[in-house]
Amino acid sequence: MVRKNRNSPTQRAWTDADSALWHTCKFVSQVEARQLPDLQVDTLFALRSAEVAFARGPYSLDALRTAGNGSYSHNSTFIMGSGGLGLALGAGTLIGSAIGNSNRRAQATADAQLAWRHDSTGQLVVTNQGFYLDTGSNLFAWDWGSVDSMEIIAFNYVQLSGNSTNGPVTWRIASPWAELVFVLWAMGRHARHPQLVQRMWIPANWSDWARAQGYPNPLLPSRVPVGKHSS
Repeated sequence: MVRKNRNSPTQRAWTDADSALWHTCKFVSQVEARQLPDLQVDTLFALRSAEVAFARGPYSLDALRTAGNGSYSHNSTFIMGSGGLGLALGAGTLIGSAIGNSNRRAQATADAQLAWRHDSTGQLVVTNQGFYLDTGSNLFAWDWGSVDSMEIIAFNYVQLSGNSTNGPVTWRIASPWAELVFVLWAMGRHARHPQLVQRMWIPANWSDWARAQGYPNPLLPSRVPVGKHSS
């Protein structure tokens, strides 16, 4: 059992995200030692044949997409009246309509731009064959073969591109288990991925900091330097 050293000076507390990363390191060390990983969880949904769930935790997903096609509804309403009051009301209606059309046009233009937009939150389940996104109302299953590229962009953040049932997607997933998602995908699909080979999915100085907290990195010593992004 690993014990936390509460007497060691620290700039921040040990978090669930640190525990997830430590267990991911342990997973890799067991695989490299040809041992059966002991990181497993139960699920409420059925798994695929020979599938084993390793971890479960919260996630937040942003998608690189547009929010519209650039079109908007043009309002040409005009009220005609007689006399000075009628003309004033008509002019006011025209001005209001023009302002409304301008706002809708600007919003439509903004919606047509490709940008990171929030899509969903829920529970992420990581398995030996892929991962599941459980939003509470829907369950989306992804296998590693559907993911074409992936990289760690920050601590607990992974960016991926793949093919969904609705076409190509580019996502950013934030989760304590983002590193495990990357490691399992890279081991299965891209063993020469530089972030995997050089262990750049481990934040710089994290191993030394974790050891000071009483959590030595279970990975075997490596001559390859760890990554340069910080936790």
